[in-house]
Amino acid sequence: MTRENFSRQAAFRGGGAWAYALAGGVVAAVCGLLRALPDAFIMPVFGRVPAELAARYFNAELQTPGLVFSVRGIAYELVRPCAATDFFSMVAGLFAYVVIEWRGSLSLKCAGLLAVFPAAWLATLFTNTLRIILLVPARAMVYSYFSERAYGVVQQGVGTVVFLTVFTVLWMGVRHVKRKTS
Repeated sequence: MTRENFSRQAAFRGGGAWAYALAGGVVAAVCGLLRALPDAFIMPVFGRVPAELAARYFNAELQTPGLVFSVRGIAYELVRPCAATDFFSMVAGLFAYVVIEWRGSLSLKCAGLLAVFPAAWLATLFTNTLRIILLVPARAMVYSYFSERAYGVVQQGVGTVVFLTVFTVLWMGVRHVKRKTS
């Protein structure tokens, strides 16, 4: 293989700083777009499914509008910050980086980039549903041992642990797949 062919193949395959920059650009673009969209779009796409699944898990009725369900007399309402759009942007960037790093044709990479968004959306719905389900016992614990004012800290802590854990598992899975396919 000549030096020219090698550099052409390496540039096409991905790798290096430009792949990171492109994946970072995906994160920034998606995050910026999602922040600009109105709640009327964000909540049905990102909030409705996790709220519905969490309400079903607790055998509660989801009240709309507002995405509110009650468990043991305590109401839980999903608002825009609960939609996990930033997590979606991060997962889309992670998946985009993997697709950019693939060996294969440009058409395969383009198809992969189109699949990034539904895959990231499904990962976000799963993670956000898990977070909401874990918040219910966490809130009950806060009410049992602390004042209600501590709930915000516990809510932030549960969200951080769930989102970082799932993102770390996804990242490790991506690295494992990347090692197997390289």
